[in-house]
Amino acid sequence: TFMNGSGRAVAEAAHFYKLGLSDIGVFHAEIELTPGKVRVKNGGGNAGHNGLRSITACIGNDYRRVRIGVGHPGVREMVHGYVLGDFAKADREWLEVLLGTMAEDAGLLAKGDDNSFMNRVTLALREKLTPTGDDDRPPPKAPKAQSHIRQARMPQAPAKLPESGPMAAMLKKLFGKKD
Repeated sequence: TFMNGSGRAVAEAAHFYKLGLSDIGVFHAEIELTPGKVRVKNGGGNAGHNGLRSITACIGNDYRRVRIGVGHPGVREMVHGYVLGDFAKADREWLEVLLGTMAEDAGLLAKGDDNSFMNRVTLALREKLTPTGDDDRPPPKAPKAQSHIRQARMPQAPAKLPESGPMAAMLKKLFGKKD
């Protein structure tokens, strides 16, 4: 089937092989992740991905998703052509490392070891694509030690609390009075 109708093929394969939703893994491009990032999760939304929408409609929502970051083209109007087009030649180096490592370590996914899978992919990309200092550029700075969750989030300014009204009173009571 085409991607937009992939749910039919997945449902037939699941039925034939007597697979439960926890046995199914779907690899898909994710424009909301930076290129080369890989995240594994169970269930979730379809984020406008027609293939995921089709699969969810045919088998349900609680299957494993391997989200492969491809980045966003920057403008909503360009998304359709971006996700249906080929990768740029400049992307070939990281893409080959990413896909090769994912293939080598797919057994970890089969065992249910999603975190080790994601770690191996991340380390392989860092190791093979980080400049070694052979050129005139200084070596990259070591990242600050922080949790993987914090690294994945964009820094955000603290939320501005309303100055007055019932919501402001409730927030002040909850968080303390701000002087």
